[in-house]
Amino acid sequence: MKFSFIHTADIHLGRAFSGIDYILSKEQEEILNTAHEKAFASLCDFAIEENVDFVLIAGDTFDSCEHDLHSRLVLYNALKRLEVYNIRVYIVPGNHDPASSYTKELTFEDSEYIKIFGVNTESSPTIVKDKNNVNLAVIFPFVFKTSEYPYSPCTVLEKPTDFDIFNIGLIHCDTGGGNNPYAPCSQKELLELKYDYYALGHIHKPEINDFIVYPGTIQARSVKDIGEHGFCYVKVDNNKIISNDFIKCDKVRYYNIAVSVTDDKTSVDTVIKIKNIISRISAGTELVIINLTLNGVCSYNLSDIEGIEKELSSDKIIINQLENNTSFDVNIDLIKSGILAQIIKAGSCESCLKTILDKTNKELEELLKYKTENNYKYLENKSVQSVNNMCREVYSGSRIINE
Repeated sequence: MKFSFIHTADIHLGRAFSGIDYILSKEQEEILNTAHEKAFASLCDFAIEENVDFVLIAGDTFDSCEHDLHSRLVLYNALKRLEVYNIRVYIVPGNHDPASSYTKELTFEDSEYIKIFGVNTESSPTIVKDKNNVNLAVIFPFVFKTSEYPYSPCTVLEKPTDFDIFNIGLIHCDTGGGNNPYAPCSQKELLELKYDYYALGHIHKPEINDFIVYPGTIQARSVKDIGEHGFCYVKVDNNKIISNDFIKCDKVRYYNIAVSVTDDKTSVDTVIKIKNIISRISAGTELVIINLTLNGVCSYNLSDIEGIEKELSSDKIIINQLENNTSFDVNIDLIKSGILAQIIKAGSCESCLKTILDKTNKELEELLKYKTENNYKYLENKSVQSVNNMCREVYSGSRIINE
């Protein structure tokens, strides 16, 4: 028996974007306000185009127990659209949207295609049928009745009794274990249940480990959710998984990017390099939000950070933060022939020389705060005078001590 399904989770309808330190344009605000809705619509488009048999949503469909009207309408319209194409939907409530939070208008009591475990159907093993009413799989659901469950869900989940059918665990849980209220458990515990596929939710980053799968969220909402996001498209033949493809559907992406400028001859080189990176990671999206860090040894003037930031920003690209961690390209030849070299050559008193070098190191730290070529002449004069005064002070003090 061949069939296919979509596995998604952590849609978090109603959650706003956070962590943006940027003045947004009206167009960018519109993109952010509609991103999660468009991502969900893209998932439904794919399900219809591929004619999947069913869709699994593994918890946290909503972001909070209080579902705003728009979020309720987004879910209602999406699921009813899938129903038109005879695509079944199975949902388990998670810690953000426990069963107790689902209102009457979201029970879908009149639908045989939309099942919310613990809300309009029992939290017990359920047979999934195809469009011709043929048995395809059995779903073993775990439901958050309230917003916390500090125990392993594996202690209450039933084990399969029929291994001639495809068995699916639909579970919102934390496989990292530990002491937390979000159904902590281990992969070992899950494997002991002997399901053919573990459709998990709770972790926002995609983690596809054979048949134990977190699809992640379909749309990132903060800098914690970096990278690409989407859902899993699973094909099964003769009760065996033959493919599990990650399908991107996100409209807005967050990235933390660190770029070395060491090999760049000019600031133009740096801007072109970063633009090429952004072009690759922004493909298929409406907006990319980037925290950018510049590292390495800089051989050109990097004082005009605002200029670089401006060149990189656009309607579709937000440089949310730009951190300059670059350092000067030190002229070793100049140092070898400069003031410090002369002091070292002339040094006859070891303790005096050590004191001079200690103070000079502190001075150099201060000097490195200046990064414009216009300051070089001033700093050079200041440095000469400072070293002369320092030498007088040290040698004077040394003579007094020796006496």
